[in-house]
Amino acid sequence: MNETDFEINRDAVERYFRAGQTLFCLIPILPFLAPLLIMLFGGGPDAPSGVLAFFGIVPLIHYFGFGRWLCSRQAKNLRYRLDGNVLRAEGGVFFLFRKSIPLERITDIALVQGPLLRFFGIWAMKVQTAGSAQCEAILYGVCEAENVREMILSQRQGVYGNK
Repeated sequence: MNETDFEINRDAVERYFRAGQTLFCLIPILPFLAPLLIMLFGGGPDAPSGVLAFFGIVPLIHYFGFGRWLCSRQAKNLRYRLDGNVLRAEGGVFFLFRKSIPLERITDIALVQGPLLRFFGIWAMKVQTAGSAQCEAILYGVCEAENVREMILSQRQGVYGNK
């Protein structure tokens, strides 16, 4: 059976995941940022420093502690491969996933690169299938994404023709 593992830029994917988690951790503290800045740069002794310090420290602890470990494991556990006539994607840390997508169901593979992905120099490949309104899988950080996309679509075309 013909099996091809896709190379993944794991360092860039880990940094991308970590940046996303950091931004996600900052969203809940946005209402506290203005009072925190006032407290640090001109607040009086009656400023609620304990609460503000807590909400300022939590994202930092997450970024350097648990979040760093989690993102590292997420990037390490990713695996994408073309196994015969099936595209397989695996990953996860606490909740593992294994997806098998038959090539005959794949209608398109969209390459997406938003600002954060572009900053880290990686692409997200969104695999779209027939019969599904949303993408079936997202493959992050595949090296030479354009070539991999063309390889998958040409193999699908070679096996299934114009179905």
